[in-house]
Amino acid sequence: MNREIPGFYYDPEKKKYFKIQANHKATPGSQYTQDSVKRKRVDQEKRQRKIHLTKRVTKEKITRAAFLSHPLLGVQREIGSQHVSTSIRQEQRSLIYASQLHRNKLHQFEPWPDEYSIKHVLRNKRSGILIASGQRGGESSVSVCFPDCDQDKWTYNRTMERVLFKEPYRLSSVSLSHTGYLLATMDSGPNGDSFLAPRMLPDPDEGGNYRWPTAFAHPIRLRTPSSLWCSSACPTGDMPFFAVGTSDGLYTLEGLGSYWALSKKSFANDALTGKPILHRRVDSSHAVVTSVEWLSSDVIAAGLKDSAIFLHDLRSGGSATRLQHPHAVTKIRKVDPYRIVVAGINSLQMYDIRYPPNGLQRNPQPNKKYHTSTKPYLTFSDYSPETIPDFDISLELGLLASASDERKIQLFSLRTGQQVPSPLSGYQYADPISSICFESGDGSLHGPQTPSLLVCAKATVDEWIWSNSPKTT
Repeated sequence: MNREIPGFYYDPEKKKYFKIQANHKATPGSQYTQDSVKRKRVDQEKRQRKIHLTKRVTKEKITRAAFLSHPLLGVQREIGSQHVSTSIRQEQRSLIYASQLHRNKLHQFEPWPDEYSIKHVLRNKRSGILIASGQRGGESSVSVCFPDCDQDKWTYNRTMERVLFKEPYRLSSVSLSHTGYLLATMDSGPNGDSFLAPRMLPDPDEGGNYRWPTAFAHPIRLRTPSSLWCSSACPTGDMPFFAVGTSDGLYTLEGLGSYWALSKKSFANDALTGKPILHRRVDSSHAVVTSVEWLSSDVIAAGLKDSAIFLHDLRSGGSATRLQHPHAVTKIRKVDPYRIVVAGINSLQMYDIRYPPNGLQRNPQPNKKYHTSTKPYLTFSDYSPETIPDFDISLELGLLASASDERKIQLFSLRTGQQVPSPLSGYQYADPISSICFESGDGSLHGPQTPSLLVCAKATVDEWIWSNSPKTT
């Protein structure tokens, strides 16, 4: 191991030290500028992690016994009667599916009045309405684009775009309920205020036209004193029901039409003593809920800025801290009622809440060296996210898609945590990827009939889907 010399970089290929040059002074193409050296060190760390993982797998892998290679023992496999687990069979199908993904440019939202950058994208699988939220200069907005239903498949053009609302606020999240209601959460307004905006989206009539109900001509605004960070729609039920993460903990929003009720939920007790915590300062890392996810119609998983994850049961009204992530929680996605995938700034791990709680601290501080974390069920070791991490999972395919710092999409297996090769992973976007969303393909006949992935970069929405046609570049 070569000694680190401040201001110099040791090139292992040339076996020499080179002086690190300031970015503004270096000549074009210089290999040892501050940015170039930073990239080299990151790449070197990735290679070292892969080497370490390969050695560990080689060391810990159970080798097949020699007597099992007898020809007679392979008869079951040859005649197709050998049992293969469901998870392995799903992974085999997902590998085939991922290898045939092709890009289709779905829509590009109009850049008006300023440069437009999409932050979230969703699509109503019943009506095909494309929903985009983002920033236009100093304002945030939510826009929709109605599809052309005269075609066999949904197509989009700018003449069908409509702005739902545009406000001088920070738009923190949008979520879409299966009931057709859209919820946008906005905060940091001119007076430091926040509001929730639920709105019903129209479905096409028999003629394929979209008509707004007169009662929903203008979005409803529910003012809140707390900052709003995230939201998630309950996947079941007859009425729209949302979980909302704020700077003052977890809330739920339930209602219909013009009548909505916002209800605050309890924090978990002290992780070590089990006693109630009498006070949590608003806006502190121990009170800010940065991600929410429904594990069932009765249980909500909430991730805090201090890295703790607690579960809230709507039936009992109780909460309990079950997990602690290595970093502040940025996103949670459900795999099944017991397993969740949690993302942080530089970490992506799967946890199983059936295991006993471990690694919990009273007031976790993820930026401190003494911070501990729960032992994960599975780690996605090659995860290298964008500055603002985003990922989504497809339970049908058993895949996880993540936006990487190289402006590419990383695909991972939910069974092994290893990367999955695909044309999708080889495509590099010109702009940072801001949003990823899997679609199941079980919606309208005009929509995708197989699982697909919506990817957004700046104002462009791409659809990656199984296709026999040549790839679009």
